[in-house]
Amino acid sequence: MKISWLKLPGLYDIIFLLFLMISFLFIGAACLTPWLDFSQFKLVRTALLSHVAVLTWVGLALHIISYWRSFHIPAMLTANILGIGAFLIFWLLPSVLLVPVVLLLGAILLTLKVVQQTKA
Repeated sequence: MKISWLKLPGLYDIIFLLFLMISFLFIGAACLTPWLDFSQFKLVRTALLSHVAVLTWVGLALHIISYWRSFHIPAMLTANILGIGAFLIFWLLPSVLLVPVVLLLGAILLTLKVVQQTKA
């Protein structure tokens, strides 16, 4: 399978979500140690997400480029709109986590569906 501008945002979304899951696992494990209290989990998580802003800019740029190139595939337009919304929420509201994760999962699933149907 070749990498294209239409599939690259989906791959980046998967890598971004894996990074978030692994970092939250490490933060959770650190909160169980004597160094951090579990009540500080949300504070540390918000600090991490504020440092991840550059990664959200990359994801936002990839989804915008893919949006411009996918005008002939309506499902890809929807997937890119979901991705753009998710990365905007990650960037502007780092304390809100559930909504952008759901939007990114929707973007990933739509991208996979389109790739399987069109063999893009």
